[in-house]
Amino acid sequence: MSLTEHLPFPVWEGFLRITLAFLSGALIGLEREKRRQPAGFRTHSVLALGSALMSVLSLYTAYAYGQGVSADPSRIASQVITGIGFLGAGAIIRLGVSIKGLTTAASLWTTAGIGLSIGMGMYTMSLFALLLLLLTLSAMSRIEKEFIRMGTRYIIELTVEGVEDPVNYLRDFLRDFEVRRVLKLKEGFEITLQSELNEREKDTLMERFIKDKFVKSVEIL
Repeated sequence: MSLTEHLPFPVWEGFLRITLAFLSGALIGLEREKRRQPAGFRTHSVLALGSALMSVLSLYTAYAYGQGVSADPSRIASQVITGIGFLGAGAIIRLGVSIKGLTTAASLWTTAGIGLSIGMGMYTMSLFALLLLLLTLSAMSRIEKEFIRMGTRYIIELTVEGVEDPVNYLRDFLRDFEVRRVLKLKEGFEITLQSELNEREKDTLMERFIKDKFVKSVEIL
């Protein structure tokens, strides 16, 4: 029984599909590696390669033994997706009340899907999914950091001169940036505040303090 006899495409195309899947997984893995995630370049590359191989094997099995036999090429693919759950679980780490690794687990699952679709010959859809995934993992994280994600907790130390009641004077700042605690008020001039800010809010707050003539010094820790 010849391999080429029962493949719906030339052998070289099978090699091409596996190679493209490997490269796709490598791109995703590099992004995860750059962010120091537990599953990086090697894991995503091997996962995509293996998924594409399973797709090719599914097609070969269906064409080789499909005559007179009930052969479903989707069965092997479905088992691949099920098996990814073990890899995903290994990428998730619980730290106290927070959980880390959910995005990496999701990227593993999506990488398997991309590998399977490349193995099936769905090049255009696979490319679209790859680009969308890379966009989500890279650009979206920056947008989330700037505009969406809850900010980092900062301590703001500033000195105010020339006003009788500095806290009352700064009430607009306190309201706009949701300062929840005034930690220290020393002699009416030195104020220590606590607030949660994202990067954009932090820069805006610093700029406003610098422009204010009554604020003589400010430091965000």
